[in-house]
Amino acid sequence: MSLIKIVAFLFLFLYLLPFMTALCCFFPVVRHIFFAAMVYFTSNEFSLNILPMPEWRGSARGYAFTAVYLFAVPVLLSSFFMPQYKVRLFPPGAFFYFLYYLAVLLSGMNAIHKHQWGFEVFKMFWMYVTFLAAFNFLNNCKDLSFFVYVVSIVLLILFFVGFKQKYMESRFQISSTFPHQNSLALYLEVFGLLMLGTLMNEQMNKVLFMLVLGAFGGSVLLILFTFSRGGFVIFFGGIAIVCALSILCNGFSLRRLLLMLIGLTFMLCVVGYALPRIIQRFTKAPESSKTTRIALALASRRMANDYTFGVGANNYSEYSGGDGKYDYARELYPNGYPQYGGIVETIYLLVAAECGWFGLTVLALWFLYYYFSTMISVIVLRKKPCSGIAIGLFAGLTCWYWHSSLEWSLKQYNNFSQQMIVYALVGVIAVNRKNIKAAYERMLERQAEKAGKKKKLPSSKPQQPNPSPAAVS
Repeated sequence: MSLIKIVAFLFLFLYLLPFMTALCCFFPVVRHIFFAAMVYFTSNEFSLNILPMPEWRGSARGYAFTAVYLFAVPVLLSSFFMPQYKVRLFPPGAFFYFLYYLAVLLSGMNAIHKHQWGFEVFKMFWMYVTFLAAFNFLNNCKDLSFFVYVVSIVLLILFFVGFKQKYMESRFQISSTFPHQNSLALYLEVFGLLMLGTLMNEQMNKVLFMLVLGAFGGSVLLILFTFSRGGFVIFFGGIAIVCALSILCNGFSLRRLLLMLIGLTFMLCVVGYALPRIIQRFTKAPESSKTTRIALALASRRMANDYTFGVGANNYSEYSGGDGKYDYARELYPNGYPQYGGIVETIYLLVAAECGWFGLTVLALWFLYYYFSTMISVIVLRKKPCSGIAIGLFAGLTCWYWHSSLEWSLKQYNNFSQQMIVYALVGVIAVNRKNIKAAYERMLERQAEKAGKKKKLPSSKPQQPNPSPAAVS
């Protein structure tokens, strides 16, 4: 490691992070700014790498300290120094994450490349710090409207960057600030649908309404600009889920019907404009794409069957290649193996191969915990504040888990960081469901009392409930 990097890390941990933490403690607005920066950098990876291996074929290529961690650390540490805040070190779902972490640690017994295995272990530690920072910030913030503002602005930034790539740089498949268009599609499937759920179900001021509307519209265009076949089908399937749940849980309303009609007209126009290229992506996809996926899927199953705890996290490419020392990807390389082979294009089989069937089981439990928690929130919060956020999250997680059968992008730094923040949001809603219901009922009682008093005046009219959409207490 170079002297410059050593000095940079010493400066970072001995001066910059303590200084940023102090700023958060003395100026609460700075804490909000740092949280917003943390969310933004889930879409734009900046990192300082120790012992980087840029040529390595794996899910991590160095001991990376990203910009997300840089802002997450002071947001989390400042919570311990603020007496009005309650800090939880084990939020909902943490147990399943630790089981998954255990599977990654156990996989190290079979890892040929210990450094590369260490990259993944290091990454997962900091991801948990990100999870804690996001959960405790949102849980103590008590108002999710700030989060909605931040996400809508991030999506608009992604759209402007993607628009520039599309029409000024003439790119065929745009990726905006992401390393690949599939990573962008996965990112939009949660945050884009979160915007739609909020748009259709939550009460907002006009500024936030326009921001959310623009963010969702930008997400639709970005999905089309990626020309990702999986992204097309899955994202529009998620839109159908949000619309259906909004009607089922919160009933028909003029607002929802107008939004659906306007949205349908807009999507038909955009899809019609891009239809020739969309058809081309489906009809002229190379056959090698399909055969490669199948061959690596077979190789993954063989690895998982041969190694109880997997071949080692971030070691997959060694076993799919290995200069002929292994015979796992024989369908893909019938004429000789490269030194490092390809990576299977699904997170589920990748984890099964690297961490064994035990690793895949605990990964599924971790995923399903938040999925069912969101489902419960959708049911419990129907016709109440946060209902739209819960619906958007449920549709987004459905798309995530579906799309993850085609991609391993949730192991990339951007998408993994977003996943931890989204899970923190799911956890905050889950632990505050009773508070949300109680606060909403108290508000209805107060408004009923006011309406009763005003009935005595002949010119007065009873006020209608107008709940804050994002209050969590």
